[in-house]
Amino acid sequence: MSKINEVVSVVISTRKIDDDYLKHVEKMFSHPKTDINIYENDGLSSLTEIYNQGLQDSKNDIVVFMHDDLILETRNMTPKIVKLFEKHSDYGIIGIAGTDNLTTGCWWQNRENMYGVVGHVHEGKRHLTVFNKGTFNDVLKEVSVVDGVFFMVHKKRIKKNFNEQFEGFHFYDISFCVENFLENVKIGVTTKRSEEHTSELQSPY
Repeated sequence: MSKINEVVSVVISTRKIDDDYLKHVEKMFSHPKTDINIYENDGLSSLTEIYNQGLQDSKNDIVVFMHDDLILETRNMTPKIVKLFEKHSDYGIIGIAGTDNLTTGCWWQNRENMYGVVGHVHEGKRHLTVFNKGTFNDVLKEVSVVDGVFFMVHKKRIKKNFNEQFEGFHFYDISFCVENFLENVKIGVTTKRSEEHTSELQSPY
């Protein structure tokens, strides 16, 4: 069986492209051929439209979607992400936080069903949010929904693109996951990544 392309694509939507942030992303993914697609979008397009454009434009099977205020702490990310999808060849969507029991439009409502680890920086202070049973690293926790702050997809394993009926910048992750989950696409949470979300006020947890 042939191996997955050893390069990944990255998709980011931002109000204004920041060259310093682009250099940070390039440095942390490290592979010189990493395909980084940053779309400048000052509210004219919904996130579902931008992300579908990213799926179309991306050159590789594995596509990483991430918020533009996320500080990456894991170095040399490209080969690690590739190996994650190679090891878990039945998974189409992998994130860093999510739930295995979605009961409302707010995936974070039932904390006992939340999984993952996310760091936050607020007013210069860092704190780590650990959901439920902590770390499981290479052993994915199967869930039904992952949060949109940082997630990865394998284009050949998903069945649905982003639903453009969801306008604006909210609930795109839930609709995307649920529609794929209903088509038997496996979704997982890993704690192998390490990221910090700098805009704490935008975080539901």
